[in-house]
Amino acid sequence: MTDPLPPALIDALKLIDSPTISNAIEPFNIRGRHEGYLGPEIECRYPEEGVMAGYAVTAKIVSIADDADTLKENRFAFFDAINNSPKPAVCVIQDISGNPGRASQWGEMMMTSVKVLGAVGVVTDGAIRDIEEIREIGGVQFFSPYVCVSHGQLAMVEVGTPVTISGCEINPGDLLHGDINGVVKIPHSIAEKMPEAVEEIRKREGGVLNGLKPGMSMDEFRKVWDYR
Repeated sequence: MTDPLPPALIDALKLIDSPTISNAIEPFNIRGRHEGYLGPEIECRYPEEGVMAGYAVTAKIVSIADDADTLKENRFAFFDAINNSPKPAVCVIQDISGNPGRASQWGEMMMTSVKVLGAVGVVTDGAIRDIEEIREIGGVQFFSPYVCVSHGQLAMVEVGTPVTISGCEINPGDLLHGDINGVVKIPHSIAEKMPEAVEEIRKREGGVLNGLKPGMSMDEFRKVWDYR
């Protein structure tokens, strides 16, 4: 587990939208441009909750488990992992079933439990339910591809191991940033450089946006966009 970053940095990251964070990571050449973020199937369920930023607490589930009753202790281990995680925490759950999303790990009971323990978000390739109840709870952002009416016969089978969501590997303690646009992983090695890098992105994009005027010539348009 990587040491937690200054709380003021987490607060600063929550003032930035996720696409700008994604753009600000690119100049560091620390990973490919198709890496480090979740795909469009992982949907933001509560856009009104705004930006989520926090440290990953990971687990794997199966949504159809005949031995679910024998694995209940794993769920407490997950709660314990959230309690021991740096805050704010983000729950990251991979559904490793052959039929992901067939049962929902997440309803108002589970959401209230993780919020009490310091979680501000959930990211899963499984399902959510109790949509309106969770909205009323508030304070927790949620990303998933599925909604499912039942918890079925579901079991948590691993806690605190690397997971893969939408092709992106996430490890315990990874710094995640998400909003209505999606979820991106911020490498710890450059996290404290993000505010400055974001300002550079905003300055560059602002120059282009301010230079685009109705009626401008294509030569002027080319110059604003810096096409050679």
